[in-house]
Amino acid sequence: MTTRLRLGLVSAARITPPAIIEPLATGDDRLADVAVTVLGARDRARAADAASRWDVPTVVDTYDDVWTHRDVDAVYIATPAGYHHEHTLAALAAGRHVLCEKPIASNAVEAAEMVEAARDARLVLMEAFHWRHHPLVAQMRRIIDSGELGEIRHADARFVLPDGHIPRTDIRWDATIGGGSLMDLGCYPVQWVRWLFGPEPAVVRADAVESIPGIDGRITAELVWPGGRTASIESSMIGPDTVGDSRLVVHGSEGTLTVNNPLAPQFGGAVTVSTAAGDRTEDVDPSATYLHQLVRFRAAVLDGADPITHGDDSIQTMRTIDEIYTRAGLQPRPSRR
Repeated sequence: MTTRLRLGLVSAARITPPAIIEPLATGDDRLADVAVTVLGARDRARAADAASRWDVPTVVDTYDDVWTHRDVDAVYIATPAGYHHEHTLAALAAGRHVLCEKPIASNAVEAAEMVEAARDARLVLMEAFHWRHHPLVAQMRRIIDSGELGEIRHADARFVLPDGHIPRTDIRWDATIGGGSLMDLGCYPVQWVRWLFGPEPAVVRADAVESIPGIDGRITAELVWPGGRTASIESSMIGPDTVGDSRLVVHGSEGTLTVNNPLAPQFGGAVTVSTAAGDRTEDVDPSATYLHQLVRFRAAVLDGADPITHGDDSIQTMRTIDEIYTRAGLQPRPSRR
């Protein structure tokens, strides 16, 4: 099949192989007309090394050379969050569709500007919350909507990594480019509970551990929605245990749904329903979240499908993150400009 969607890679980041290279390597028919054509990174030698390993035919000197290249229709932006605003606006101005890593921006103001620019240009801007495209989402919704849990009242959501898993030299400890546990890890629990209860929660409490001044090594928050539903979230880059914990627990008047690793169910995802009748486990589709994400991005660009993780959803995620930081006595992540 002739290539119809030519992707340029903005950065040679660690996330790029699972997000782009590996899904394309599966040979999935739904991606048969998608190809990576160009790669650019901060350092050309690093870009050339990645291009050789990933079989990307063209290496360019700068990020700008990616989104202006004649062989690029859309870009995947995997630079640190603090650069997403600048890079996305430039790519959109060059007429390229954008798949941008999460979180979409440093703060809600930036997110709104990016969304408006994409709408004005009539281009796809999709945020790379890969979990949202997996069949597990429909599985969770089926259980919740079945009524067996009764009235849904509360949820607990957490993403915790052991202390040392993210070394202090990592960019995720740098506030000036969008660092912090809430930005890197907690954006997932924020989106899980917003998917569950609605887009606009109020943050009634938040507490942070500043492992580095201005950077949340750990943060917790309590959220409430109109009608009284509540959620507790936690993110941490300084977890006390030797293994991480990614989990969503949904509490109803008649039972509980526990989802282990809703972030990436291909790596040990599990679903358990607990009611008065006992515990029931359900198998989880083992396919990669990133495969489903790339299939959706292709469909959004070429077929006009709903990108799902875009627009107001992206803005509201950042508004909630900003409010959590403020409630915790920290500043929302600053814009670089």
